[in-house]
Parts: sequence; C-alpha cells; structure tokens
Amino acid sequence: MTYLDVIDKFVVILGLPIAFIQYFRTKKKEKRDREYGTYNALDEKYLEFQKLCLDHSYLNIFDIPDEHPKQLDEKQAKEELILLTMLFSIFERAYLLYSDQYSEIKRKQWLGWEDYIRSFCHRENFLRAWEVSGNTFDTDFEGYMRQLISEVRNELKILAENEKLNSTLPQKGGR
Repeated sequence: MTYLDVIDKFVVILGLPIAFIQYFRTKKKEKRDREYGTYNALDEKYLEFQKLCLDHSYLNIFDIPDEHPKQLDEKQAKEELILLTMLFSIFERAYLLYSDQYSEIKRKQWLGWEDYIRSFCHRENFLRAWEVSGNTFDTDFEGYMRQLISEVRNELKILAENEKLNSTLPQKGGR
C-alpha cells in the first residue's frame, strides 16, 4: 500500500461524512430561505394594502377600526368593498401558505395571521364585504372563514348576554 492509497482512503473516509453534513446544512438553509421568501412575498402584499389604507383613510379598513366610522356614499362603499376583498385575498394567501404547516416559523406566522383575521371578524363592514365576495375564494379558506365568523358571532353574543345579565343584577352597595 502506497502513501497515495492511504491518502485516498483517508479522503474518502473523511470526505463522505463532511459531504453529508454539508448537504444537510444546505438543504436546511434552502428550506429557511424558502420560508423567509414566503414571508417576504406575503409581507409585500400586506404593505401594499397598508398603503391603500393610507390613501383611503376615510374608509374603515385599517387595522385599528374607527371609533365612529363615517357614512359612505355609493362610490366609497364600492371602494371599501374592493379593498376589503383585496384584504380577503391576502388572508387567503396567508391561510394557504401557513395554516397547515408544521415548521416553527410558519406555525408562528399563522398564529399571528389568525389573530389578525379574527380581529377583522368583529367589524360590520368586513362581515358585509365577506357576504358579498366571500364565495370567490378557495373552498377550504371559505370554510375556515365561515367557521371563524361563526365563532366570533357566538363570542359576541355571549358577551352581550353577559353584559345584559350584569346590567339587570342589583348593584351592591359600597362606599
């Protein structure tokens, strides 16, 4: 056995595990890059929507609902419907990209999106717009939205009943 044979075997013995390690590192990095790419693409759409909110500040479509939304004329109501439908599309994309994913990054993203979607389900204009255009999306997403809207309505109903009950109870005297 020559020195070249020994070096050859040594390179093979060390090279193979190093190649496997490098391969798996590369695959993990590619997966992370894809996940961040997904995040960035959806984030871009969301930021575009935020710009539209700024351009149409008279509409009640921003994240924080107006305390006293203004009455809209026909043109403004149409604009609101269109912009909320665009928001539904962003929500649909988030649902399709994140809702049934098991990676930590995507799971965390979905939890945030779900809370955000739920917050809009408390708004009358959002619910009206969903009634008009909600049947034009992915059927799984439509089912998710119907369920979520139903849950929110039940929560609101329970809260209203509790408030009504509390208002009819005699008040305890105190200082």
